Amino acid sequence: MKEMINTFLSPGSLLETEHGLIMILILYGLLIYRGNRLSKWVPVVIFSGIALSLFTPVHEINLFWPILTGLVVPPLLWQGAVAVTKSGPLRRNWSLVIWSATLLLVTFSLYTFSRLPFSISLLLGVLILTLVWYFREFNVERSYLSTIGFITLIVLLVEIDLAYIDIGAWFGTLASGTAIGIILGFSGVAIFRKLKGDKWKNVFFFIWAYLAYLIGFVFDTSAIATTLAAALVVSTYGFSIGLWYRAKDIPVPANVPFFFFLSATIWIILGWQTHTVLDPAKLNGVLPTLAAVAVGILLVRRFVPISTENRLLRLLRQEFGVFLLLIGTVLYWPQQAFLSTTSVEIALAGAVFLILILRFSIKPFFDLIGIQLSWPSKQ
Repeated sequence: MKEMINTFLSPGSLLETEHGLIMILILYGLLIYRGNRLSKWVPVVIFSGIALSLFTPVHEINLFWPILTGLVVPPLLWQGAVAVTKSGPLRRNWSLVIWSATLLLVTFSLYTFSRLPFSISLLLGVLILTLVWYFREFNVERSYLSTIGFITLIVLLVEIDLAYIDIGAWFGTLASGTAIGIILGFSGVAIFRKLKGDKWKNVFFFIWAYLAYLIGFVFDTSAIATTLAAALVVSTYGFSIGLWYRAKDIPVPANVPFFFFLSATIWIILGWQTHTVLDPAKLNGVLPTLAAVAVGILLVRRFVPISTENRLLRLLRQEFGVFLLLIGTVLYWPQQAFLSTTSVEIALAGAVFLILILRFSIKPFFDLIGIQLSWPSKQ
């Protein structure tokens, strides 16, 4: 037993887990990319990376993985925070019931038919349901169900050994990081208003996202909470004072073309570097998972309808996105990686905690400066 635990905690296992989580994060980021004219190339990029991993030999490149994490995480964190500001309460309790029931079916399908570890099956299930709700709520007021898995994944990636850290101290760093991020958010808006360069807003806040993430590390607090809080303040404060007239005017740096090319390049390089042997047994869970997702979509349409337009087209789009996420994750998840179920559960709880603390801690700052807080979700 002791040898098994030592193996799980070995640097090699954690490094392989980090590699796998980075690949999933880049894949998920590509799937939710919504920049003009480039989003249609997302499937091409994803299939190119997969093809390179299947048909080219191993090309060893000594990549500094923390740098890759630092390159892709801040803009995606910012995007997640903006989504939180555009999120309102659940339309009906049936949404959460169907979401949870579908999660159980998807997790069971991946664990039983694809023989994936329960922890990665659970994580992938949360991501799949988050992606489905992301597509479902793309043109309407969002709920937290379209964001929660995304933030959970980032928490896992940055704090990869959650099962073996002091949880109390960790939640403390989330709170302190939130406070620093709120200050950075107000500072960012103040500097941007002095620059008076609205057409450069995405570029400015693209840089600001990296700055907030770096400051979080410098102050030895949660870089995740710092970046999320800064983005939340920029979104809500700018919206409250009329800097962003509409919710869609809020800057989302992850949707700039540069970030798409950056993510696509990293994805293809990592695919070229890693030779993957196709194991047909791992693909056995794809069809059952797609069927479970389809059942969940049909149920939520029945009990919590949003729109009746292009229902078949939207169903196919959701299923195709899930298919890409499934194929990429099943193929790229390293065999030597270890991710405990406890870590996934703590990360999920941490994501919920972050969303709640961000939503409720920001209002006192607005009251202090005498600004009426307006959430973009209420537009």
